[in-house]
Amino acid sequence: MFSICIPVYNYNVCQLVNDLHRQAIKCGQPFEILLMDDASQDEYRRKNSAIKLPYLRYIQLTENAGRSKIRNRLCDAAQYPYLIFIDCDSAVYSADYIANYIPFFKPDIVCYGGCIYNDKMPDEKKYLRWKYGKKRESLPVWQREKEPNFSFKSGNFLIYKNLLKKNPFNEDLSEYGHEDTFLGIQLLGEGIFIQQIDNPLIHLGLEDSEIFIAKTEKALVNLKIIDGILQKKYPEYVKHSRLVRIERNLKKLRLNSLVAFIVNVFKPIIKKNLLGKHPSILLFDVYKLGIYSSKK
Repeated sequence: MFSICIPVYNYNVCQLVNDLHRQAIKCGQPFEILLMDDASQDEYRRKNSAIKLPYLRYIQLTENAGRSKIRNRLCDAAQYPYLIFIDCDSAVYSADYIANYIPFFKPDIVCYGGCIYNDKMPDEKKYLRWKYGKKRESLPVWQREKEPNFSFKSGNFLIYKNLLKKNPFNEDLSEYGHEDTFLGIQLLGEGIFIQQIDNPLIHLGLEDSEIFIAKTEKALVNLKIIDGILQKKYPEYVKHSRLVRIERNLKKLRLNSLVAFIVNVFKPIIKKNLLGKHPSILLFDVYKLGIYSSKK
């Protein structure tokens, strides 16, 4: 018995929902598809609320809850014990996607299926997001298994409802990004290792490079908040992120302010590359390090 939980924001989920519905019916278990709209624009509300299928529930929020809170609300609203969380800007890759999760329906297992990106290059304006996704997010199982809880993403995972209620997404992380980073560490602190499997979804939602850079900067604020929480609650995991490790080493050498200053000085040149035809992911890493080092 399972609930497919999809937080929706400004995205047409008709194809995704129909594909999931067909697969879920074939599994022969009680299920529901639970859509929760996070105050999307009217055109998306109309399209998604018009989907009529058995075992589908649509819930409309009047105010934007944000990435953490809406996932906790989906957990509360779900009627079945096993929850499959899927980002709305995803597409089904395997005809056995739902069936592949069923063997892991166990109270003590959290399971992440991974993500992939289309091989076809997108519009130039979206090239940075696509290239970053393929290099840093579309990881094979063997690579994710090296640090299973640090490789966790909230766009495609299975969890027991009561386990998530005991370890909810941190709603203090109100800005974009890294709410899944903290949940992975929180679960690790409870002795729960995330099971990594080969059951990916295709990530379709590619932002323009300018928007992606802005969202990344917001996510670095959350990463700084997480770092502060970890120092108090889970000090053994404070170096969970490569970026955080490097920034801490720079701080020991009293070089973090210098790096932040240099990145700020060369910011126009760096952004010109990131917004161009051949964005450097290494340069993007340097840019993030400079921004993160400047955060208090």
